[in-house]
This record gives sequence, structure tokens and C-alpha cells, in this order.
Amino acid sequence: MIFDKLLSLPSDAEPWIVDHQPIAVTAEDEKVRPGDVADAAARGATALRSHGIEPGRRCVVWLESPTDIIVAYAAITALDAVPILMSPTLSGPVVASMVENVSGITAVISTDARLGTSEKTFPDIGTFIDWRDIAAELPDHKRISRPREVASDAAYVVVHTSGTTGTPKLAECSSASIQFNARVQAVIHWLSRLDGHLALAISPVHGRTVVGILAALMRKAPLLLLEDDSPDNVDRMLKRHRPTYLETHPNTFRAWQHLAPGGAFRSIRFFGAGFDVIHPDTVSALLKGSDHRFAVCVEVYGQNETGPVAIRSHLKGTQKPLRALRRLRRAKLLRGHPAGPRFPFCRVRIVDDSGRPVPSGTPGRMVVNTPGVFSGYINRPDLTSKDYPDKRWWDTGDWGTKSRIGRITLIDRQVDKVSGAISGIGIEDILLEKFPEFLELVVLEKDGTLQPVLSLRPGTEFRRKAWESASRRLAAMAEPVIIPDSEFPRTVTGKIKREQLKKSLAEQRLSISV
Repeated sequence: MIFDKLLSLPSDAEPWIVDHQPIAVTAEDEKVRPGDVADAAARGATALRSHGIEPGRRCVVWLESPTDIIVAYAAITALDAVPILMSPTLSGPVVASMVENVSGITAVISTDARLGTSEKTFPDIGTFIDWRDIAAELPDHKRISRPREVASDAAYVVVHTSGTTGTPKLAECSSASIQFNARVQAVIHWLSRLDGHLALAISPVHGRTVVGILAALMRKAPLLLLEDDSPDNVDRMLKRHRPTYLETHPNTFRAWQHLAPGGAFRSIRFFGAGFDVIHPDTVSALLKGSDHRFAVCVEVYGQNETGPVAIRSHLKGTQKPLRALRRLRRAKLLRGHPAGPRFPFCRVRIVDDSGRPVPSGTPGRMVVNTPGVFSGYINRPDLTSKDYPDKRWWDTGDWGTKSRIGRITLIDRQVDKVSGAISGIGIEDILLEKFPEFLELVVLEKDGTLQPVLSLRPGTEFRRKAWESASRRLAAMAEPVIIPDSEFPRTVTGKIKREQLKKSLAEQRLSISV
């Protein structure tokens, strides 16, 4: 797995590029040697063992930098212990609620102010390990010696969900599921003939990141790890280091798309997007910003719980349909967001509320059966059993359709279904493409009425007449609410917390400003 792949990298492996200074290894001129990362993980495992980390036990990892997080969970898994990866953006009370009643946690690894917060957050856990102390001890410890990892159904890592509808859930994944999902990505990279650095600016504790790191190590591909995803930093890093692959959350891509005319994406040949739908105008901007004739943007539909389910590729130059086809395309988008065909190894059913399959093209609950499925929620076993209604068929929580040939269309989350239109996501796709000045747009349902909430890019103005003309053709909607982008409640992966946004509207904390 990740520890083994790190140690098997050649001694002359191309350096990784980072925009931060890790604690466990030294970055020089924004470069880290993979051999140093492997050595830190091997010595770190021995150091953590001396601090009481034992096989089979769970250990919370609550660190800041992507590089340190990789070293920490590689070291913990080398001891056959199970890391629980916590986002550095989470507050102490949220983390405390996530691990409440979770057994088997014996240690917390953190540092600086977060270490003090950990001692207050986890009063029943006896061992608190300062990551800076571990880094200082590394030269005094030998590298761990152990057999190679054999993939199994045993617990390998615990990650957490985005938390769009409340407290994030802790999802336990086996080494077999992580390895399968990583092999899928490695094959996609191989088929795409990717070389050069693979740039990642995604939540460092997400299951998608663990899979992505393992896939890159399988391909022996050098990484570019971004901790700071602000547009200014991304613009500087991409222009200086020129990676060929770039992956981040769809909403983060949207916040970056204005960088395209300035040349930030010139070197990118492959844009990877997961977690959420990526809107058509964002795809178009990214591909237009690439110098590669056959640049591609690939969106993969899947979840922490399932691994990849469906895939859709956008090739440069094919985003703008002919005028005669635009009306047909708009009608299609109104029915939902196309997610592409399912992977051949995935089974997808669309079922009604009672669990009975519905005919092709009929909307319903989307349930899937995949080889990369997770083991369960360790803090919400009740939800695990609820969403596994029939053996290993997992209820994704999405509402969608499947065509006769297996093409998936996402209509909305089941909890976010709207009654005033077929698909709220579909309306968002159309309007965001029509109004590039919108930084964000969410269509909610409030008191039976569709309520658009949006933010504008700096230096732009709301075009009222154009909005009235465009929105009237789609559905009956209330006057839009315009708020600063910072007021959209988001998860660690950039998703909008729609229920929280609805609550803000209901409490009239947001005012109409058009």
C-alpha cells in the first residue's frame, strides 16, 4: 500500500513540489525528495511505536500540511494501526462530536495550538503526541522492517464525509477497497499517457486523496501538493512548475477559472474533478486555458463510500454546441446533470422509495454495488445499516436516472429535491453558463418556491434584464438573493451546505440585494 510504494520508489525519483514547509521533512526551493518522505515514514513508524501506537488500534491524525499527513498515515499503517484522518479546517467541538462513542482510539497526533485543543477535545484519550517531537526524534530511530502489505478487508484508514447535511461521518475503508479504487485511477492515468507532475489541491484527509496518492505512487509519478488553494498562490505555483495533471474540488476549480486567460493552465493536459458536479462553463474555461490541443477534463461521479461509479470526459473544443443543437442541449440539462456511463465493474440501480427498480429514464433513488465500497460508518452504524438495504447495495443519497445503455444523470440530492422544476442542479448548470460573472449559484426550494442564491465575481454587476429573460424560460423563481461568496456555508471539499443555507434564509439573515 502507500508505505510500501513509498519505500519502493527509486533513489533518483523526481522531487515532489510543495507550497509549504512540512515538519517531518525539509523542503528546499519548494521541493521535497520522495526518499526523505519514505525515510520519515519508516523512522516515524518506529517512533510512534515507542509512543504506544499498537496494531489494530485507531489513532487520530489532526495535522495541517498535506506532506505531514501523508508521512503520518503511512507510518501508522506500517504499524498495522488505523489512522483516523481529520481535516485541519474542523473545529474542536465538531471533531469531538465525530468521535463520540467511537471505540479503539488510543492516541491523537497533532501539534501547535491544535494539540492543546486536542487535549480538551478528547478528554478520555490518554496519549497525545506532538508531531514536532516525532520529527525531532526521527534521526534517533531505526527504519521499521516489516512484510509487504497484503490487501484485505481489514480496516486500513478512516476518512470522513463532507458533512453537507450535518456532522461529518467517519467512513472506514479497507486496504482492498483503497487498492481497487487506486488501480482504477492508475489505469486511467496510464491510458491517458500522463507524465510530469500531478498537482493535487484537495482536502488532504479525504478518501479521494488517499486513493490519489496511492495511484500516483503506483505510477511512480511525481506530486505537486498544494496546501494553499487561494487563486494567487495557485497561479504562481502552476506558472512556475507547469504540471500536466491538476485535480481539485469542482467549486475550487470555479474559483480559479478566471486564471485561465492569464496562462495558469497552459501546461495542464488533464483536469480531474470529483466530489461534486462541475458546471459546463467551468469546464469550458479550464480547457480553453490549456495549450494542449487534446486537453481533457474528466469528472468522476463517486463517493467516499463507493469509490468511482461513473465517468464523463470533456475534450477540448467540444463544449460549445452548434446553434441548432443548443435548445436540445438546454432541454437535456433541465433534466439533470449528465454524469456519464457507469464503470463496467459497477452495478447501478434506480429504485423507488420502496426499493423496487424503476424503468430506464425514470427518476428514483440511486443505489450502487461496487468493488470499492467502504466498510461502514464507525460513528453512525445506524446509517450504515439503513443505507445497505439489500446486501452490499449502497444508497448514494442521490436522485437520478439511468438510460438503457447505463448512462447516469444526477437530478439532485434526495434531501434537496425541488418541486418547481425537474432538477435544481440542471438549472444551475444552464444559468452559470449564461452568466460567467456568477462565482456561485445555488437553487433552493423555500416555501414551495424556487429561490436562487448567488455571489458575483469581484468587479462585476448583476444584469437584471438578462437574468429575468434567461430565468423566465427555465422555471418560476423568486427574486435572487445576492450574498458575498464567503457567506456560503461550505464543507471541507467546497460543497455548499444547502440545508444550512436554507436555514439562514428561513431566519431571514440573508437579505435580497438586487
